[in-house]
Amino acid sequence: MGTSEKAKDFVYTGPLAFPMSCFLQDMRLSGRIYNAEGNLLRRIDEMSRTMNCPENCLTRDLVEQWTYKREYESHKTWANRTIVIRQLARYMNSHGFTAYETPLVIHDKPSDFVPHIYSDTELSMIFHAADHLPSYTNCPNRGAVVSLLVRLLYGCGLRISEALGLKMKDVDLDNGVLTVLESKFEKSRYVPMAPELTDRCRNYAKTIRKNSYAEDWFFPAPDGSHYSRKTIEAIFRTLLYEAGIPHTGRGPRLHDLRHTFAVHCLKKWVVAGNDINTMLPVLSAYLGHKNLKGTQQYLRLTADMYPNITESIERQFGTIVPGEVAE
Repeated sequence: MGTSEKAKDFVYTGPLAFPMSCFLQDMRLSGRIYNAEGNLLRRIDEMSRTMNCPENCLTRDLVEQWTYKREYESHKTWANRTIVIRQLARYMNSHGFTAYETPLVIHDKPSDFVPHIYSDTELSMIFHAADHLPSYTNCPNRGAVVSLLVRLLYGCGLRISEALGLKMKDVDLDNGVLTVLESKFEKSRYVPMAPELTDRCRNYAKTIRKNSYAEDWFFPAPDGSHYSRKTIEAIFRTLLYEAGIPHTGRGPRLHDLRHTFAVHCLKKWVVAGNDINTMLPVLSAYLGHKNLKGTQQYLRLTADMYPNITESIERQFGTIVPGEVAE
């Protein structure tokens, strides 16, 4: 049964209390829960008191001490800490405060992780399982929400946070366009939907969300807030089980629907004879990547999945770009 994550209260008392509280409030106004980040801000608040930092000033000493990577610390944990204080610095600088903004170098770590690219058969089984997901008395729309949500994640290549953050006003049912706000790299974008997916959204809105207001969540939890990512990921693992797709600690993941969308787009364009040099920026903008480097990683995945089109890709790009796959 789906439950939504509640926003926790955080009280900051150090020299950065005022801009820190404003920053947290601003993030939550955009629809984010921001609990994990709020807890990291609490630790930064404690460090600022210990270091006797000047009021409303994020110093370089504090930032460098906070972003120092501990020997025992995983790359992901360190990256999360770095992102939060960098976001705080950007907020402070844009609102008239003084803050040192650390360079963003967290994506340089090499990784052997390869996302799972779902086959057409696997996608059909996942969608079938979603369509038959049972609902409960206190969660009557669970099946309808999940059925459309997984199709939207694949059909539009959205991040789960972007999909869950959609409000009724963000879904243009007349033109079949989503307005995705406050995405990973703080870039808003318009995402067109395929006609079939638009029709599904219209039917969903007419039946499930017919009495909704513009500011209501498009995918609401039973209490009116939006579902948490953890809840949807847990439901997705149930779908994988029902679809007969083995799941381990490393995947397949819900987020792999986004990777699958990107790879399938590239495959379709290559087979159709489209110029990938022209189409890659289109895919990058569609996915909300900050630059082409993140999108180019999908070339390697596409070639690995479909060796018969490797020659066509290499003819346009020389070699398949190695490295991590952007999220």
